[in-house]
Amino acid sequence: MKINVLLIGSASLLALSAAGARAADPVMAIEPAPANYVEVCDAFGAGYFYIPGTDTCLSIGGYVRFETKFGGIQTGSADDSDWYPYAKVNLQFTAKTDTELGTLTSVMTPEFYYYSNGSGNDFKFDQAYIDIGDAVQFRAGYIKGFWNEDLWGELDNIDNVSRYNAVRLGYFPSDGFQIALELDALTKDNSDDPKLGLSGRIAWAPSDSNYIKLDVAYDTDSENYAIRPWAGIGIGPGTFEIAGLYESGFISYAPDFTADNWNDSPIAGTYMKYAVAANYYFNVTENLILAPQTQYNVASNDKAFWEAGATADWQVVDNFHVRANLNYAFIDEDWNQQNWFGWLRLERDF
Repeated sequence: MKINVLLIGSASLLALSAAGARAADPVMAIEPAPANYVEVCDAFGAGYFYIPGTDTCLSIGGYVRFETKFGGIQTGSADDSDWYPYAKVNLQFTAKTDTELGTLTSVMTPEFYYYSNGSGNDFKFDQAYIDIGDAVQFRAGYIKGFWNEDLWGELDNIDNVSRYNAVRLGYFPSDGFQIALELDALTKDNSDDPKLGLSGRIAWAPSDSNYIKLDVAYDTDSENYAIRPWAGIGIGPGTFEIAGLYESGFISYAPDFTADNWNDSPIAGTYMKYAVAANYYFNVTENLILAPQTQYNVASNDKAFWEAGATADWQVVDNFHVRANLNYAFIDEDWNQQNWFGWLRLERDF
């Protein structure tokens, strides 16, 4: 009996000892790998995030657009019913970093065009440049210049597609004052040889609704120049804009009438000598903007004509809007041009 009790007691002690030893062993927990979340960068406004492992902030934006143009002046046809559609994709990549010299910025904006009228597809850059500085800025690259801007309604013919490889030095303090000078690499007519152009702006623009600007341009090869004063002022529920234009001769910064759509008109092959354009845009409702507009044009052969029309922009939902433009040109029948022209656009911004 004593032996049985001794054996049972010994077994109990051994079991307790084993359990204690197991309890004393450290617990080896396997930690999950840290998640590599994208960190929001709020130093430069909404939409930026840090590129992982760097102090550079990146923003990706752009839009997808479907547009149809119609009318003779828009399509280059004498048939008023002519029209052609196209789709466009615009992507903008903006990278910013704080440095001891101010904000270092790089912008790259590729664009893709898709046509259905037999002219094929196209790829180009809207802009691609490097910029450094804040109040004082230096910019170099493929730049969309000041002369690429126009009034809100887009009827006005006081601008031109002016994107050049260029360098720009500007002063842009926070009070709205602006002054900048740009040196542009242009292309000679019928030649691949480069030529230089100078363009500049002096402005006071505290807001989009209140501003006054003066744009100038000079072509060192042709020795022609252009001047464009324009202004905007908030009146009542909207903004009134007016702009003037003078060209001393053919210059790539400003409009001319050398495109095919003017071939059979009495101003074919001329440039825009004078022009005055105006519009007034205002909110009809919270989501609908209307802009009646007009322009008076004088070609370099002193032939003149009026244009008038309106642009409407309807924001269907956030980041999706429909914009339509309809215009009438007051020209005689011997111009062989159709009077009505315009476009319809659907655009999704992001």
